[in-house]
Amino acid sequence: MIDATIALIGFALLIGLMALGLHVAFVMFAISILGAVMYLGMPATLEFGTQYWGATNNFVLVAIPLFVLLGELLVRGGFTDRMYESLGDWLSPLPGGLLHTNIGTSAMFAAVSGSSVATAATISTVALPAFRERHYNQRLVLGS
Repeated sequence: MIDATIALIGFALLIGLMALGLHVAFVMFAISILGAVMYLGMPATLEFGTQYWGATNNFVLVAIPLFVLLGELLVRGGFTDRMYESLGDWLSPLPGGLLHTNIGTSAMFAAVSGSSVATAATISTVALPAFRERHYNQRLVLGS
């Protein structure tokens, strides 16, 4: 089949299945598998499992829980609170200073821990209470 035809069929299925009320993630997964079968054929599509396993079976990924543990230890020890407050004192004169504090603290902690997952988990536990007590818009805060 022509590539444009496959794309149009996929888009029509996407709109149709979402109009039926199916979940977006399920619809996109099903259409991507169907498109891969139509475009690549079944033998190539069966190779996806092997490729996925090869990408996730990586020894480096073992370190992520340890980075999260490091972040939790720093939160419990009070280091992140002190770091957040000191950076907040420097950046409070700026408009939206607490948002800048959030980004600066995230950058500092990411440089120390080396993991964006650990940084997000750690800084959010420190930053969200500070934002709530100052009545910041939660949607704006979670975006920073």
